[in-house]
Amino acid sequence: RKMPVVMGNGFGGVIFHEACGHLLETEAVRRKASAFAGKIGEQIAHPEVTAVDDGLIANSWGSITVDDEGRAPQKTVLIENGVLKTYLSDRVGSDETGVSLSGSARRESYQYAPVSRMRNTYIAAGKHSPASIIASVDEGLYAKKMGGGSVNPATGEFNFAVEEGYLIKNGKIGDPVRGATLIGKGPEILPLISMAGNDLELAAGMCGASSGQVPVTVGQPTLKVDSILVGGR
Repeated sequence: RKMPVVMGNGFGGVIFHEACGHLLETEAVRRKASAFAGKIGEQIAHPEVTAVDDGLIANSWGSITVDDEGRAPQKTVLIENGVLKTYLSDRVGSDETGVSLSGSARRESYQYAPVSRMRNTYIAAGKHSPASIIASVDEGLYAKKMGGGSVNPATGEFNFAVEEGYLIKNGKIGDPVRGATLIGKGPEILPLISMAGNDLELAAGMCGASSGQVPVTVGQPTLKVDSILVGGR
């Protein structure tokens, strides 16, 4: 059933990466395979949501010194206070969509042509303490730690296991739950993220796409999603 969910910080950001991030790459936008195509300047998320892709974070797993088309990386604000600002672009994507180059062209090796890819991608910290976010929920789920999952990068539909989860009752963490999954669609979840915590954390991973496997970082603070489908036993 649908219920409010508080998502823990750090690796929980993999859901944004998979279910929204790929749809913000010009590789998807220029092929009209993204729900965010043609929406620059529009409100696509709750005003609490600012999302960033930053290729410059010192010593971070997803940082690069130069992209695979020879351009310097930069910090790119993708969503600011809920408004879509730009896409992650490569040369072809920039030409076809009109957005400026973001130094995001990446590939695993010379076996592949470089395309727009994420680097260190995260939902920015907000002003709420994690405790106050949990206290705002009468009845819901605290998904402290996310596990593996599946996603359709073309639509943003996702299904992720909750590795460590607890019921929330009257604003307090209660019994642990087993076998819960979060099911939803990235573009539909963004407007429902109503609180962002002040505890941003990043987590390293690998991302596979048409230009091979590249190192990336995902991240987020503790987040409150007002309503999301929770499956499981």
